[in-house]
Amino acid sequence: MTFREDTLPIEAPEAGPSFRGALANRDFLLLFIGQVTAGIGNGAIQLALPWLVLQLTGSAFQLGFAYFFQFLPMLLFGVLGGVLVDRWDRRLTIVVVDVIRGVAFLSVGAIYYLGALTVEHIYAVIFLESTLANFFNPARAALMPNLVSPESLRPANSLMEITRHIGFLIAPPAGGVLVAILGPAALFLIDGVAFLISSITVFLIRWRPPIREPVVRLAQGWRASADNVAKQTLDGFRTIGRSRLLQVALILGLSLNLIVAPIQVLMPLFVLEVKDSGPSYFALLVGGLLLGLISGSLASPGVARRLGLGRMAIGAVFLLGVIICIAPWPPTPWPPVIAMVIAGAAIGSLNVAQTTMLQSSTTDEERGRVSATYFTATLGVRPFSFLVMGALASAIDIRFLFVALGVMALTLGGFLYRLPEVREHH
Repeated sequence: MTFREDTLPIEAPEAGPSFRGALANRDFLLLFIGQVTAGIGNGAIQLALPWLVLQLTGSAFQLGFAYFFQFLPMLLFGVLGGVLVDRWDRRLTIVVVDVIRGVAFLSVGAIYYLGALTVEHIYAVIFLESTLANFFNPARAALMPNLVSPESLRPANSLMEITRHIGFLIAPPAGGVLVAILGPAALFLIDGVAFLISSITVFLIRWRPPIREPVVRLAQGWRASADNVAKQTLDGFRTIGRSRLLQVALILGLSLNLIVAPIQVLMPLFVLEVKDSGPSYFALLVGGLLLGLISGSLASPGVARRLGLGRMAIGAVFLLGVIICIAPWPPTPWPPVIAMVIAGAAIGSLNVAQTTMLQSSTTDEERGRVSATYFTATLGVRPFSFLVMGALASAIDIRFLFVALGVMALTLGGFLYRLPEVREHH
């Protein structure tokens, strides 16, 4: 596997991957602390959002509309965010985004306790937060290789992957108590403070970007600015078109979102219709999945060192397919929980592999726009997969739908195995 001169090659390190080495980097440690804090806040929001919307409206349709607003900005602004991030200071972009998100979530809690909160205000905050995420996600992905050495990038990506899930393990128990005592709006206050803490830790990072040509000189006017943004957006697509590995990462992310995202719809239906159980068993399944995600993220650098990044990804896809096929069939309650742990470990490994492939196959100047294109394409299919699976679940046995998703994963694994640039990628 060869790389262009200006890319950041990721070679298999001679020694084992070191989480301690990544965390010893002051700048990365500050980013990690901020993301752990923000992750806990986000976990609290996922618990608070449905309860607050239902408390205000009592309408399941309004709740669905709220979730729709979480996905809409990705489809509208996803690629644009990455183009602009490539021309901005990534560190300051994260700081500004976190400050705005923090103030927005604090406003929900404050207005709620003043007795003036409306569901329209919640829609506006959700839309704003999701729009800002289109700048935050590519900025963070593009910043990572600037903070750590190439040999520390895989452990660093694993630790970043953990920050996405740890909040969903820590926040719900404490959040449930706070919701019962203070109401769901209290969790919006917590998330607001968490984002402000994150902005402070990222602001303290010492890394500074190289001096680059501004996006547009002031004298050029708005038309030239729009032309420049459009050109850089197309450049992001062209970059993916020139790199087989980036194309594979995009296909992998797109396919996994079509396979994994519908499981969010099937799991509660599986609990109710197949297991004849309730929220406690559902929480157990979700907890198993999250435990697997964290374990897989932690283990992936060592597995990739021994097998190679490509073979690890291929093996994880095959493992995910087998587990999804067999998970719904055992009659006792514990096998599906164990299956969720294994599936989560496979998904965690795949997330680290995809991120590393993106980072290792792009130059520093184009990494933001390519990351944004990736996030837009892969996450943008989720609403449609939810709709399709919801329609199918009303007519077909839930267990057969799990099998269908598992077969799709196995087919994807076979396709990836046939590609030597993936199979031999280290």
